Amino acid sequence: MEDPQLAEPSTVLSDIQDLLLSTPDVEAFLEELARHSSEMFTSPDHEVYCGITLMRHRNAGTVASSSERAKQLDEVQYAFADGPCLHACREGTQVHIPDFEKDNTWPDYNEAITDHGLRSVLAVPFPLPDDSSRAGLNLYSDRPNAFDQAAVQRANDYVQQASKGLQLAVLIAQHSQTAANLKAAMESRTVIDIATGIIIAQNRCTQEDAMELIKKASSNRNVKLRVVAQAIVESAGGGPIQTVFK
Repeated sequence: MEDPQLAEPSTVLSDIQDLLLSTPDVEAFLEELARHSSEMFTSPDHEVYCGITLMRHRNAGTVASSSERAKQLDEVQYAFADGPCLHACREGTQVHIPDFEKDNTWPDYNEAITDHGLRSVLAVPFPLPDDSSRAGLNLYSDRPNAFDQAAVQRANDYVQQASKGLQLAVLIAQHSQTAANLKAAMESRTVIDIATGIIIAQNRCTQEDAMELIKKASSNRNVKLRVVAQAIVESAGGGPIQTVFK
């Protein structure tokens, strides 16, 4: 396979930077990165399909695909919950299968993927700073022996160049999730505190007794404390509660 020459590192870094600035979240960034990756390895006479897998805590994966065809190929692998791309992502090791018809590493998956016309794959893990997140670049081809030694090296170089952008996207996503969790916790605390005050006023009891009443109602009804607290506030005429962040 005659692969297109990989763009200069500065050009790739600039492209990744632009993707980060133009996408609203990590999922959208991964979709654009998958399309960009496909373009980097596709030649006029040979299309390379690209998928990107992002796994957090080695479990739930976010899959981004360069096209509908790439998405279909990803879904075959996810149906088996294992395969070259998932293995590369989980274990942090490169997986290269030159020809699925001559490989028996994942027999059931191999049979299914060849039924879809796929012949070769190259999966390269992204270097990420810790084990809480893992990612992999998945390059698919309908041709056997599509990725020669030079193509494998170019793929590894590309992943190294793109990894800092991915690391930043993951970091931003983690910080956004932390902020969202903190906001939700503060909102729950607000309505629970107000409900506690209402019970104290109605029953002339201590704060500890009021909290026990809310906990007992939560346990008996099998609903969250926040839901019980919101019902108490609304029954007292307080209406929906909003936490004001300044």
